[in-house]
Amino acid sequence: MDEAAPAAQPWDRNRFGSTAERISTVESLVALAKELQAAHAAEFPRGRKLQLERDHEVLSAELKELMGRPVADRPVGRPATIRIALDAIEVDLKKHSLGITRTDVAVYEAVFNFLCFAGSGRWFPSWAKISVAARCCEKSVCRALRRLGHHGLLAWISRSTTKSRRSDPAAKQRVQTSHAYFLDLKKRMAERVYQRFIQLRECRVRRFGRSTAAEPVQAPPPPPSKDVAEQRRSIASLGASLFGSDGHLGRV
Repeated sequence: MDEAAPAAQPWDRNRFGSTAERISTVESLVALAKELQAAHAAEFPRGRKLQLERDHEVLSAELKELMGRPVADRPVGRPATIRIALDAIEVDLKKHSLGITRTDVAVYEAVFNFLCFAGSGRWFPSWAKISVAARCCEKSVCRALRRLGHHGLLAWISRSTTKSRRSDPAAKQRVQTSHAYFLDLKKRMAERVYQRFIQLRECRVRRFGRSTAAEPVQAPPPPPSKDVAEQRRSIASLGASLFGSDGHLGRV
């Protein structure tokens, strides 16, 4: 999409109503990405992917060997069982490929460094700038953005412009310039992921409010005036005159 087109400038989705909302949203999104990364690491511990690939290779070879036999020599139901197991392995491998990694979290944190918070919401860093900020290669940035987009943590529109060819200045060609990034969380996130984000953000908003709100200061009591002190002495002397020596009220 041409970078001058209004649709290629989705900056209105990146504006925040207050500093508290901005900080709480960004912190919550990064925390959510870290939780997704931890869940992915727990589901696919070290060596799990390699084991899945080996199982897939062994079962594929067995299925190929079985299908090469005459129908009468094939174990009943075995080919179907292998196909079901292969489908399950492929689902797990696909899920593994889309899981958030530590590099993805680093890229996500780096991307927010380029978001213009000063009202405009402009957000279109190049992969080269993101890779420098995240300390990784541009290919890692590409893979990270794909996974972040899959989980709804980030969205973007590809921007391009028209340039003249070096060999023929009269000829024009369209060249991609950058992505225009924006947040479209409710629409793109899974419901449970979005609800977790809301929970994290509400906790941070409350914490932000407590840390910034001034504690109520109680005014010191006013000093007693001379008139009040004189009245108190008069009341005390009157009470003493009403009591007899035996401690009871005197007769009226």
